[in-house]
Amino acid sequence: MKNIFSLLFVITLFSCQNETDSSYIIFKGQLLNNTANTVKISGNNFEKEIFITQNGVFLDTLFVQNNGYYSLRIGRESTPIYLMKGTSLNLTTDIEEFDEKLNYSGETAPENNYLAAKYLLSESEMTFDKVYALPQKKFIAEVNKLNNSYSNLLNSSPKISKEFKSKELKELEYAHINNIENYESYHQYLTKDPTFKADETLYRDYKKFNFNDIEAFKTSNAYKRLLESHYRRIAQNEATLHANDLTLVYLETIDTSFPDGPVKDELMFNYLRYGMKANAALEEVYKLYQSSNQNSENLSKVTSSYKVLSNLTPGKASPTFTYENYKGGVTSLQDLAGKIVYIDVWATWCGPCLREIPALKNLEKDYHDKNIAFVSLSIDEEKDYQKWRSMIADRALSGIQLMADNNWKSSFVTSYGIRGIPRFILVDTAGNIINSDAPRPNNPEIRTILNNLL
Repeated sequence: MKNIFSLLFVITLFSCQNETDSSYIIFKGQLLNNTANTVKISGNNFEKEIFITQNGVFLDTLFVQNNGYYSLRIGRESTPIYLMKGTSLNLTTDIEEFDEKLNYSGETAPENNYLAAKYLLSESEMTFDKVYALPQKKFIAEVNKLNNSYSNLLNSSPKISKEFKSKELKELEYAHINNIENYESYHQYLTKDPTFKADETLYRDYKKFNFNDIEAFKTSNAYKRLLESHYRRIAQNEATLHANDLTLVYLETIDTSFPDGPVKDELMFNYLRYGMKANAALEEVYKLYQSSNQNSENLSKVTSSYKVLSNLTPGKASPTFTYENYKGGVTSLQDLAGKIVYIDVWATWCGPCLREIPALKNLEKDYHDKNIAFVSLSIDEEKDYQKWRSMIADRALSGIQLMADNNWKSSFVTSYGIRGIPRFILVDTAGNIINSDAPRPNNPEIRTILNNLL
């Protein structure tokens, strides 16, 4: 019966093609080694989930308003795709080698195969840790080289439409400037030098660039990321200069740069999703966003976060946990009473989390004889339980290794409003919050804080 239904669905789908082929996209695919239930497409105010059969096949029609870039997600894998109304697109890949085996056929195959090749090129030529740790002149040489590689790939890719090529040239420009905008903060992080300042010549060529292009913001995710990086850099410099709260300064900067409209709200909202902190500036931050907001849905989400964070300010009782201990049994926060507790919320699949491990191990080693308990709390899914145990053994992870009971939905995680990891939390000897979003092990500031507490 299921096979008959599927056949009827396909027949019905294609029988309408001649009447509406200019308004929708036929999107289908075959996935090997798939465990996900759906393919998710999003972007340009469009969202759609497509059911995947047990055989890894999917098929649906996509009614998009605009030709352009969208995001495709299957489980934990994601990739950009280019969609054009009135076309068909067929995707095949092996989930275990998602990026390497990704291949497209159909009218927009040239554009999408280019995007797949572009991603592989970025992996081979752009080593994050290496490039952003370089001195400024060498960094510029490397990002210029990368930009040229992308341009050469685009120019050598056959059968790409003029419309796509025009858009992609802009995307490459936005991405290139974004790399430059991020250099100072990433270099500080990688070199552990928070005092580093890039020479102003780094930004000289882009002083006439339009950082207030409303139309580009509506159509380009790369331009959105660029604006976020640009205004965050400006706010960071201002906050450092006057010792002010970064989140508050960022909102003030956006408020000044975009006096009105949805761009202003989206930039503020996207920053607050991860940047709103449970600190002394929380009330002022919330009031500024509240007074500037024009989107009731976003305001509702920010208000919910504000209410959670209001309970996490320094001095308030920390949410508690009781989770499985790698060494056996369970461990609770109450078990650690009398010690300062430094909690690392992480997962085995999280790249930034793994990059913090060497610094965390050094921190634990240097403070092993102090009154500090180092807790690593994994939010891995149940299916990755053995992977979690193996990683602890293989990497000789120390401290108290715990696994949450319901990954992102674990009570401790939701009580702290955690939406991104790694996340570090500092609790005092009485179980009260010192900092609900503490500095990472790689940040020298954490040692200053710990030394002052001991």
